[in-house]
Amino acid sequence: MIKKIAIALVVLVVLIAGAVYFFLSNLDGYIKSAMEKYGSEATQAEVKVGGVKIGLRDGSGQITNVTIGNPKGFATPQAFSLGEVRIVIDPATVTKDVITIKEVLIDKPQVTYEPNLTGGGGNLEAIQKNVSAYAAKMGGGSGSAASAPASSAGGKPEKKLIIERVTIQGGQVSIKSAALAQANASTALPTITLRDIGKAKGGATPAEVSNEIIGAISQQAARAAASNLGGVLQGLQGGAGGAGTGGAADQLRGLLGR
Repeated sequence: MIKKIAIALVVLVVLIAGAVYFFLSNLDGYIKSAMEKYGSEATQAEVKVGGVKIGLRDGSGQITNVTIGNPKGFATPQAFSLGEVRIVIDPATVTKDVITIKEVLIDKPQVTYEPNLTGGGGNLEAIQKNVSAYAAKMGGGSGSAASAPASSAGGKPEKKLIIERVTIQGGQVSIKSAALAQANASTALPTITLRDIGKAKGGATPAEVSNEIIGAISQQAARAAASNLGGVLQGLQGGAGGAGTGGAADQLRGLLGR
């Protein structure tokens, strides 16, 4: 009897080890799928991830070819192309309720700002609004939703994150609009540094983290456009595009706060 119990325990251990190995060997795929699924839900736009590679021993990771499309109503194919994202995770926190990410580096992001010349804000504002609403729905906003603990789709408490440092560098922001086809222009996106996301309250949900990072990029992109794309407005006011172009220039100036 003891021998049979021992054999059964060995089989059970082998099965558990096999399941753990399968999960770890497919971890990159799970992360990729989760980013695409929940990212699309949060932004109300298609999110695609080219590849994910996570090293559990040293906590280093690389995510490539991340693109965020545009919500309905916008013509340009995407709002963000994040290029390469490098992360450093504290391996000791991976199994805890709050995971510490030491560093996130977003290198050479491409941001496309499509103004809505009929009013109501552009594509970046629309995405920011969608992500903020999603964060509130998941327990990261104001009001009654914020008082309830955030939970995953399975009903269990959602993992939270503390990100010690986020750096966004080498970016480019472009203004593109079908109504302003002759005025498309681009300028450099200033380096953005964020620190201690989620630290003050003991961890932030993924939706809250997305809200803060996308919000920072959107704000800096709008500022860069307003500060450095004055030549676009001058060209429009010059009248080269016809009588309707002057009105478009006034609308664009209003959207950019100029």
